[in-house]
Amino acid sequence: MRLFFGFFRLLVVSFLPYVCRAIFADESYQIDYHHALLGPPQAHTTFFHRPSVTSKASLLYTLSEKSVVAAINPKDGGIVWRQWLGEAQNTTGHANLEPGTGYLTSAEGTVISASRGTVHAWDAVQGRLRWEWSGRGIVKGLEALEEGNGVVGCWQDEGRSVLRKLDIRGDVVWEHADESGDKPYGVSSSGKQVYGIFLHSALLKGFKIKVIALDGATGKEESHYTLSSESEVTSEDSILFLGAHSSSPLLVWTDKAFKTLKLNILGTKHITSINLPQNPKANVEKLRIHAPKTAGAHAHFLLHYQAASMHWAEVYDVDILSGATTKAYDLAPVPEAGTFSSSVEAGSVYFTRHTSSKVTLLASTSNDILQSWPVSPQTHGSLADTKGIAHVVSEIVSKGPSNFAVRSALTLPSGDWELVQNGNRAWTRPESIAGVVNAAWAEIPAQESLAEELAAEGHSSVLEAYLHRLKRHARDITQYLPSWVEALPDRVMRSISGHLPPSKEPRLYRDTFGFNKIILLATERGRLIALDTGNQGRAIWNIEATKLNQDQHWQVLAIEVEDGIVIVRGAAGDVLHVKILSGEILQQSDPGGVSSSLQTFASVTEVSGSRKLIPINKDGSIGKFSKGSFAVGTVIATKGEDGIVRGWDFGHDTAPSVAWTFVPAAGEEISSIVSRPVQDPVASIGKALGDRNVLYKYLNPNLLLVATTTKEAALASIYLIDSVSGEILYTTSHSEVDTSHPIVATVAENFFAYTLKHDPSTDLDAAKTPSSPKGYQLIITELFESSIPNDRGPLGSSKNFSSIYPTRSVTSPPHVISQAYLLLGPVSALATTSTLQSITPRSLLALLPITNAIISLPRSIVDPRRPVDRDPTPAETEEGLFRHQSIIDFEPKWVLNHKRDVLGLRNVITTPTALESTSAVFAWGALDVFGTRVSPIGGFDSLGRGFSRGQLVLTVLGLAVGTGFVGPMVRKKQIDTLWKS
Repeated sequence: MRLFFGFFRLLVVSFLPYVCRAIFADESYQIDYHHALLGPPQAHTTFFHRPSVTSKASLLYTLSEKSVVAAINPKDGGIVWRQWLGEAQNTTGHANLEPGTGYLTSAEGTVISASRGTVHAWDAVQGRLRWEWSGRGIVKGLEALEEGNGVVGCWQDEGRSVLRKLDIRGDVVWEHADESGDKPYGVSSSGKQVYGIFLHSALLKGFKIKVIALDGATGKEESHYTLSSESEVTSEDSILFLGAHSSSPLLVWTDKAFKTLKLNILGTKHITSINLPQNPKANVEKLRIHAPKTAGAHAHFLLHYQAASMHWAEVYDVDILSGATTKAYDLAPVPEAGTFSSSVEAGSVYFTRHTSSKVTLLASTSNDILQSWPVSPQTHGSLADTKGIAHVVSEIVSKGPSNFAVRSALTLPSGDWELVQNGNRAWTRPESIAGVVNAAWAEIPAQESLAEELAAEGHSSVLEAYLHRLKRHARDITQYLPSWVEALPDRVMRSISGHLPPSKEPRLYRDTFGFNKIILLATERGRLIALDTGNQGRAIWNIEATKLNQDQHWQVLAIEVEDGIVIVRGAAGDVLHVKILSGEILQQSDPGGVSSSLQTFASVTEVSGSRKLIPINKDGSIGKFSKGSFAVGTVIATKGEDGIVRGWDFGHDTAPSVAWTFVPAAGEEISSIVSRPVQDPVASIGKALGDRNVLYKYLNPNLLLVATTTKEAALASIYLIDSVSGEILYTTSHSEVDTSHPIVATVAENFFAYTLKHDPSTDLDAAKTPSSPKGYQLIITELFESSIPNDRGPLGSSKNFSSIYPTRSVTSPPHVISQAYLLLGPVSALATTSTLQSITPRSLLALLPITNAIISLPRSIVDPRRPVDRDPTPAETEEGLFRHQSIIDFEPKWVLNHKRDVLGLRNVITTPTALESTSAVFAWGALDVFGTRVSPIGGFDSLGRGFSRGQLVLTVLGLAVGTGFVGPMVRKKQIDTLWKS
């Protein structure tokens, strides 16, 4: 019998690698959701373009604020291809382009982008990189030359400017340096000439515009001249338009008061001045020029006046031969916000006017309306703010003399991207989600009406409560029974097939298994968004939480969920209270007068069981907070700007006081601090060994991991501290470490893990033999009370133990078992899965920025007790241990995002579900967001999608029919047997 059970255990262990899957094939794209984002598009880098000469349809191209070059299918809004430039140029922090920077232009079959100092040429159809050129300086202008003659750009580099032409292979054809120190603005071309535009500081104030004309073939300077613009041009924003791809490109600028508009046709010194009329009913806030940048288009442009509550426009015609500019017609003011776009069809120029109620198409030669379409109510942001349109690009298709089709890509103030075709919304991309700075889980709260009625019943007499409940149940039957009966066939089919039918009307609801939750996101653009995990991450609501300038980013320190309300706390002292279900703002504090020195918030449990957020300043001190009652031994660990870790004691009625300090050694800098999660249940206090013995876990809820680096010595040190007493429980160090890479760590239950980059070349002693190979290492450490099985160590005979008074109790450092593994790349974040009771073994979650993946490592793979340089004993095999391998080769089945291409993930958070086998996972960062569910050892408490429910039903029915058929025969046989006996 023992031999049989031993064989059975060995069989189970042999199947563990197959059970520990990250995701099954039939669950992909079902339990996970992904928002593949670009970020808000920029006005000057977004356009429609046919990817090849043979293409009959156009694609929508953009270089977004998040440094993403992408091609979008205008039919459904799907991504044809995308390339993230910020991934290579800025892998940490914000990868955003500064407002108005970055350039995107198109040539035959190619899309060319410029970001910072690098130029990329992408295949317009597939998005493959054709060539790349990188040099010193920042790109200040880029334009593709006509007839596929390459690209010309302008670079600013430490007091000098360089105009440079690159051919179709990315090789430099010529360079022209300008050593005057003038500020470069942009570059343009016309025929065989290239123009460089510079801003020259005037003697008193303002800037003069300097134009340098170069030969497009050789780069030889042909002429240069200066335009008298110092009275109008005070910054780059004063220049409204720089034309391109035309026989005579225009340069247009205005003064700060919007009283005068001046034009220059590049190549000439003539300046045309236009006096702008003033509207007595509204003050102009912004002027915009809309004109085509297409070769062969008529020289017409539209001047757009934007006021606070109205807008109007004027259309002008430019005579290329004489340089004269005349007004063609006016567009009357409309008492609402609106915008315009320009398009070219067969050489003719068209302007499209967009408001919240109408889309109007006009020709550049007449103010007669060619065609107009009413805007359906759901457009312009069904979830986002309906505060007009930020900017728009349009494409015109002529179907006859008076029949046109217009599709426009609208960028909303929220950052979302919407395509409207003939007034009807085709799709909306939630680009406002990009750039998440903080996130939190929230359970779907119960309906307020039910909670109120239950509260009313609780305060009534027994008879009144009973009658009230009868009435409520009767009302619920009449209200919900018809819809329940209507949905009954779908529920039955779902129960049989195991597949969820497509939802006709998405709604937010709580499910039995606890899979449906709400994720609250705070973005760097000042928006607060709620996602529904039960409906593929659909946005429930999307609100503007705070107003920011273009160069500002919202820093959110904490998101707290309490009684159906989310409380968001910013670094500037701003506090926001919002209803979780509706997104209604209940309270919004004014940060005026509040200190902006906040670093973060710490969540502390009071004696009553409620949680309080304690503000922590950047210097490591405790900020002001309302008085609370805390248990003795309540300590918060903080890190100050001076690099010292302090433990603050809250367990007395007096103000918090410093209980202990941790001062790193000379030359050490703190790389990361990680504590054990507040909600970290433990199912078992020991680990059962294969020989039936037990190793007792070292379970200390106050574990604090501090990782430091010493740059000069290429050293990394790890300190494990008891956050209540300040006692150092364990310390270790690693030599030959590349300290430029951060140390990423996580702590849970009785183990902790961290990653670092080992680089023997950093050791000062070149003759020294490297201690381990070069590469990224994952070190995992497990803590036990004793190295001897069934032994509790000094605590075994101790009646009491306290971290509050360690000197009065028996203390002993934990027994440590540690092991290192080599990884194939860096890790940007670590976390562990979490389940309701922690009965399920935890998996280690890791974000891999190089492969754009999130993986789930089974604990059996990274178990530090795996035998080294030997085969496991029978007892170790029965326990599930196998021989240690130094390199962890990530298996495809561990990749949670499977075929999804996730970009810019920086953080991962987990939360339990109602099923003990399953943990919910959500990853977010600079660009995309991704969510899924993980079952580290399989869904042992639920039926998977592969389970044949139909076959089970047929089997039960077959058994019932067989039983009914055979039953009378058996009873007859039994009766006959009794009579014969």
